Amino acid sequence: MMNKIEHIGIAVKDIEKSNELFASLFGEKHYKIEDVLSEGVKTSFFQIGPNKIELLEASNPNSPISKFIEKKGEGIHHIAFSVTNINKEIDRLKKEGFTILNETPKKGADNKLVSFLHPKSTNGVLIELCQEIVEKDKVNEVL
Repeated sequence: MMNKIEHIGIAVKDIEKSNELFASLFGEKHYKIEDVLSEGVKTSFFQIGPNKIELLEASNPNSPISKFIEKKGEGIHHIAFSVTNINKEIDRLKKEGFTILNETPKKGADNKLVSFLHPKSTNGVLIELCQEIVEKDKVNEVL
């Protein structure tokens, strides 16, 4: 089952300018910038109380973020939910009829295993499932 909203992802054209904008908005600087090569993005995270905001900038023209911005412009890209066991949650959601974009979880940003649900099966909202990687050596055991 889903535990909580893990973060909200926002697609941006320029992560440096957006970091400045959101730092002014939140009164706090980002705590991490990370490249996620598998997704073709650079991410930046802000911690706002118990909540996180992830800014996503395309690192190549074929990345999902590049295509999203080209089609819809900057804005909310996805909502991520924390799960305890990502594989069990994927199986549960498949049985419920949701379309899973990647049935095998992959390493995402911020020390997470991630999987996505297709927006066509979730009223137009891209949903990300996130499971904390406890130890980097244990990634293969979880998968």
